[in-house]
Amino acid sequence: MIPHGETLPWTEAFRPKSLGELVGNREQVQALYEWIRAWQTGTSHEGAALVVGPPGVGKTSAVYAIANTIGAELVEFNASDQRNRATIERNVWRAATQQTLDGAMRVILLDEVDGLSGTRDRGGVAAILKVVQVAVHPIVMTANDPRSPRIKDLKKVCRVFTFEPLGRAEVAAVVKSIAAAEGVDIDDGTAKYIAARSGGDLRAAISDLEVLVRSGTDTSDMRTWMRDRERGLVDGLKALFMGVDFASARRVLSETDIDHDQLVLWLEENMHLHLSTAEELDWGMEALSLADMSLGRIWLTNNWSLLSYVYDLAGAGVASGRMTTPYRNKTYREPSWPLLVWRGSRTRNKRSGLFARLAKYTRVSQGRVGRVAYEGLEKIVERNPDVERRIAERFD
Repeated sequence: MIPHGETLPWTEAFRPKSLGELVGNREQVQALYEWIRAWQTGTSHEGAALVVGPPGVGKTSAVYAIANTIGAELVEFNASDQRNRATIERNVWRAATQQTLDGAMRVILLDEVDGLSGTRDRGGVAAILKVVQVAVHPIVMTANDPRSPRIKDLKKVCRVFTFEPLGRAEVAAVVKSIAAAEGVDIDDGTAKYIAARSGGDLRAAISDLEVLVRSGTDTSDMRTWMRDRERGLVDGLKALFMGVDFASARRVLSETDIDHDQLVLWLEENMHLHLSTAEELDWGMEALSLADMSLGRIWLTNNWSLLSYVYDLAGAGVASGRMTTPYRNKTYREPSWPLLVWRGSRTRNKRSGLFARLAKYTRVSQGRVGRVAYEGLEKIVERNPDVERRIAERFD
């Protein structure tokens, strides 16, 4: 679905900017605020903070809001950044140990530290522990899984703040507030239904609301809409390939519930059903690869203004590649990569280094490399073992 006007997803556009805008976990937010303020006033420089809790409960938003409230600079290192020993000792160390030019405090945010990879982020935890000992600015880390073995050592030097899932009433209130800000009249029953589905994950609830509103669906028919989402995706792809020009393909996307991740994966799996000649497939794969590069840049730079290009390239760009093949009704296959990749943690760890090098070379995300490129490279090497040496030389 092509964004109309705004360039940011609603989860970013409506991110709280002050403490008063935060929802839920009031005591923990206040405690975190007082802990960071103690650094600012010089009354305490107590280790680091670790904020744990499931996704969508406001961990990162709380840090953003606190930093904004007290006028501190926020320096974030998120899950898309490489966080091995060398990177942390170079980048995080510099941010945490050097004073700002104006003497203002900065807050260092290390997001999702429980996601540190055993191979790609080798030595990351040990490096973080060293930085904590010499930091002159507060370091706040977040984690989704409090039982993760990756944060066991971090807990020893951190004050832990535990965030709980938000209540349904809290989520429903935010849903109604955002809908009102967007000029959408949403009834209490729909807001409560979205809240119930979210399981206390406010980010998921806001995303559901955005898709519902942008799809043009009657907000009073939420349950039917949710059941029809998958069917709507397939129907949308059919209408996309049925179009005869760029404008019609773009219109289909604006009227259909297809998000960017689904669109890229489903097109990759099924475009050959409609683009049957070599020229058509070449056109389609070129457009899809450009869309994928744009997605990679979004995750690396957080520049969501590129999202419209993703939809244009992946949707309209691919569909316009059907030049000579007549449209025929086809049965689409669900993307199969989850069944083909990620089998066993040892295999994942061995592959992650290669994924990182491939991602840097191709300028797409590591997840995308793992889902798409690895299997193709594996088959190429099986057919021609000599290629393996040349590939290794290229990426070493």
